[in-house]
Amino acid sequence: MSEDSANVMLSLPASVGLVHQSPLGVALLFFGLYWLSKVFRPADTTRPPLVRYWVPWLGSALDIGKDPDGFFTSMSKLLGPVFRVKVLGQERIFVTSPSLISTVYRDSQSFDFLEIRLDISEHVFSFPASLARQQYMIEHYMPAMHHALLPGNLQPIVTAYIANAYDSIRSSVANMNGTSVPLVSLVIPPAYHAAARAAFGPSFPVEESYPHFRTFDDSFHLITTHLPRFMLSKPLDAWEKLVDLVESYIENIEDVDEAGLFVRMALQGREAGWTNRNVASLLSSQLWALQANAVFAAYWLFALQLQQEEGLAPLIAEVDYARRLWQDSHPSTPLGPEFFEYVASSSSKSLPLITSAIQETLRYTSQTFSIRRVLKPVQLGGYELRAGEEIVCATRPAHLDDEIHPHAASFDIRRYLEAPKPVKDGRLIANHSMAFGGGVSMCEGRHFAMSELKMFVAIMLTYATVEVDPSSSARPGFMWERQGIMQPKGDLKVVVRQRQL
Repeated sequence: MSEDSANVMLSLPASVGLVHQSPLGVALLFFGLYWLSKVFRPADTTRPPLVRYWVPWLGSALDIGKDPDGFFTSMSKLLGPVFRVKVLGQERIFVTSPSLISTVYRDSQSFDFLEIRLDISEHVFSFPASLARQQYMIEHYMPAMHHALLPGNLQPIVTAYIANAYDSIRSSVANMNGTSVPLVSLVIPPAYHAAARAAFGPSFPVEESYPHFRTFDDSFHLITTHLPRFMLSKPLDAWEKLVDLVESYIENIEDVDEAGLFVRMALQGREAGWTNRNVASLLSSQLWALQANAVFAAYWLFALQLQQEEGLAPLIAEVDYARRLWQDSHPSTPLGPEFFEYVASSSSKSLPLITSAIQETLRYTSQTFSIRRVLKPVQLGGYELRAGEEIVCATRPAHLDDEIHPHAASFDIRRYLEAPKPVKDGRLIANHSMAFGGGVSMCEGRHFAMSELKMFVAIMLTYATVEVDPSSSARPGFMWERQGIMQPKGDLKVVVRQRQL
C-alpha cells in the first residue's frame, strides 16, 4: 500500500461521519469513492492511456476549451501520440503523430469513414436514410462528384468563379470606397456570392440564402454534438428555410444547361427517384461544403498579413507585376476576367508568393479532426483498438510542431516558396500539412478551393487598397470550437479604397 492510499484510508472515518450530518456528505462520499476507484484502478497498458479528468460527463471539455493547442501538445508529450479523451459523455481515441495519422488514412480495411459520412448526412444535414445510403448515391453520385472536382476538370467552374468574383468584389469595393469597415464585411459576402453562383448558377438567390446559411453555420459545431434538437431550434429552422429556398430555385430553372455544375449533377439523381426535396437537401449540404472554410481562409490571409509590418505590399507587388506582363502581351485587351483566367490556368506559374501565402494560411488557421470508426480489432502505436471505437486524427499538432515547421508559431507567407522537406525524429514527413484532411475523407473540393482562394486574393488586390484602420486596436482571435478553418472571434477594422489603375 502506498503512502497516498494509506492517507486516503485513514480519512474515511471522518467521511463516514458526514453521512449522518448532511445529505451532501452522501454525495461527497460517493463522489470520492468513485474517483478512488478511478485513480487506483490498475492501468491497462495494452490500451491507449486515458487523459485524466475530474467532472464525469464533461471530461476534458473545459481543458480543451481553454487552450486546445496547449492541451493536445501537452498530452502528446505526456502520454505519447495515441491517447483517449472523454468529452461530453463520449470517449474517443486521438492520434497526433503524422506517421500514425498516415497509417490510419491508408488502412481503410481497419478504419472506416463511409459510415461516419453517412451519419453526418442524416444527423446534421437532415438527409433521409433512403437518400444518404442509397446505392445510386454511393456508387454513382459520389464518384461523379469526385471526378468533376479533379484538377483537369475544373476549368469551367473556375471560369465561372472568376466572372462572379470579379463582379462581386469590384461592387463591394466601390460601395466601401474610402470608408472604415470590418474586414469580415469586405471579404465574406463577396466570397460567398462568387462561390455560390459559380457552383449553382448565375440566378441562384445569393442574398436570400445568405442569412439562413449564416445562422445554420454559426451553430454547426453545436449541431454535431448531438445536443437535444429543441436546444437547436433556431439553426435547424434556418436550415429548413435554406433547403426550401434551394428547392424553389431548382423547381423554377428553365434551362438546366444554364445551371451550375453542382445543380446539373444533383438533378441527375431524379433518374434514381430523387425528389426535388432530396436534391435541395443535397445541394444545401454542398453549399455548406463550399462556404464553411474557403471564405474564412481568404479572411485570415488578409487579417494575418495586415498585422505584419510589411502588410499586403509584397502580395500587391506580385499581382501588379503579373498584370503588367499580361497587359504588355495583350495590349488591345482591356483588363478584366481574361487576365485572371490566364493566372488561374494550369500553364501559368504566376503568383507563387500568393500561393505560398494561401498554403501558410491553411497551415496556421486549420484545425482538422478526421474521424474514423474501427472496423475490427487492430493495433496502432503499440496499443489495441476495439471494433466500434472512434479514432480522431488531430492534424493541427503537426502544423504547430517546430521540428516539422521551424518557428511554427510565426505566420510567414514565404514559408512555401520552396518545396519544404520537413523532418520529424530524423525522418522525412510526407503529410506535414493536412488542412484538407487525408485518405478517403480528404476534401474533394481542395483543388477548387486553392484556385478559388488564389483568384479571390488576386482580384481583391488588383482593385482595392486595404489597410488597417489606425484608430482601431481590435484584432481577431481564433474561434477554437470550429473545425476546418477556424472562424474569427472579434474582427479587424480596415480602410478600403479603390485602386486607380
